[in-house]
Amino acid sequence: MIVTMANAKGGVAKTTGAILLAVAWARRFEREAVVLDADPQSSASLWRDMAEDAGSGLGLVDVRPANLSTLRRAGRLGADGLVVVDAPPQGRLLEEAMNVADFVVVPTSDSPLDLQQAWATMAAIPSGARAAVLVSRAEVNTRAYADTIAGLDRAGTPRFDTVVRKRQEIKKMMGSLPDSSYEYAQALDELLGVA
Repeated sequence: MIVTMANAKGGVAKTTGAILLAVAWARRFEREAVVLDADPQSSASLWRDMAEDAGSGLGLVDVRPANLSTLRRAGRLGADGLVVVDAPPQGRLLEEAMNVADFVVVPTSDSPLDLQQAWATMAAIPSGARAAVLVSRAEVNTRAYADTIAGLDRAGTPRFDTVVRKRQEIKKMMGSLPDSSYEYAQALDELLGVA
């Protein structure tokens, strides 16, 4: 299965989501998951490099740089496994990352600005492709969160039932093999349910 993490806005947990979905898969199935780092900022690759430099690595998660050619061949990487694409915010790489995906995950926080970009990204997903918004970095006892969920539901926007809560542990895990996948394990369950 190829899952693309896409949003036209940065800072919405695309890279974190890509790594934690891959970690959740690798731990559950005890098999390698591949993260294709298609973002020019190379945050997923930096995460891997920092983890290797710290001596832990990312276990069964293999992070690889991606370009148009590697994205077009992504299906060969995970024929019976998981490939997660950490997509750039715009351009041909984003388009190709969405074209090759079996499912596009559009992460957004509970910020109105992030939600607007999530809707813009959903509108750019190829017709017929499966996609849903994943609310992440959420402060669930706030008006902003309630307004985000209500807005998504009012608009009929497909969304995950899973909501990833805002946590200091998630903010600080860059460059390490996470001890937990947090709610990304439940998001993986939902993805597997539609795959």
